[in-house]
Amino acid sequence: DLKSQTLSTSGWFTVVWNDSRLAWTKSSYGNIEYIYATEDIVWHPSLIVQNSISELSSLGGDTTVRIQDNGEVRWELPAVLSTSCDMDVTYFPYDSQSCDIEVASWGFHTDAVQLVFLKTNLNLQDYRTNGEFDLVATSQHTSELIEDGLAYSELLFRIVFERLPGHYIMSVIFPVIVTAVLTSVTFILPVESGEKVGYILTVLLALAVLLTLFADNMPTTSKHTSVLVVFLTVTLGFACIAIIVTILIIRLYHEPDHYIAPNWIHSLVRTCSEVTMRH
Repeated sequence: DLKSQTLSTSGWFTVVWNDSRLAWTKSSYGNIEYIYATEDIVWHPSLIVQNSISELSSLGGDTTVRIQDNGEVRWELPAVLSTSCDMDVTYFPYDSQSCDIEVASWGFHTDAVQLVFLKTNLNLQDYRTNGEFDLVATSQHTSELIEDGLAYSELLFRIVFERLPGHYIMSVIFPVIVTAVLTSVTFILPVESGEKVGYILTVLLALAVLLTLFADNMPTTSKHTSVLVVFLTVTLGFACIAIIVTILIIRLYHEPDHYIAPNWIHSLVRTCSEVTMRH
């Protein structure tokens, strides 16, 4: 969610550890190799998602664990997560986002529980494509969470997405460019038409609406400002200047022939002429 800067994911965590107290000799128990038990009757690590935006609580609940005869315990954890993600929209809609899922051991320090990865990469077998983003890369590494001077083991899963710009090119970029071009057309419109001010005001209103709609979908943060928002704001400023110039042109056009313009207008025209000649 770009507006709230959150990543919503659903998937499975597979947690494996060895508890020698749960081992047995299978030949003494009918060659039973494994059994299932509820998680609440065996010891299991307390795992939390550190950057969750919802209530911070341990993963799990009403799940089962598989216990092997050698004491290996396998815990499959389904999870639907909403985690915070710092979105960089500078180059929207050609942006990419890197989001982390931080899973930490809680209640047991690193000298008691040390988390390591079971596999070298995320299992994307059940990944479903998204119409707005494309998954381009994943990575993972271990870390330590320090709380009150105590270290807790932590696993960081990083997911990198790239936005698919097709929809935004047609619905955002193209209207913005067209509206910006229409701003300059006001100077071609003849004064006799009587529509110069009305025309540029309509364009100004369209720019203001585009800027409002676009800004409402951007994160409410000052860390990253979209280039497209800056372009819209600058175009809006030029439209305001165009209104002032248009009103001035209409005023001068309707003055009598013997009217002498003020000195500041002469200076302004002279300066603009010099700038034009230099370029």
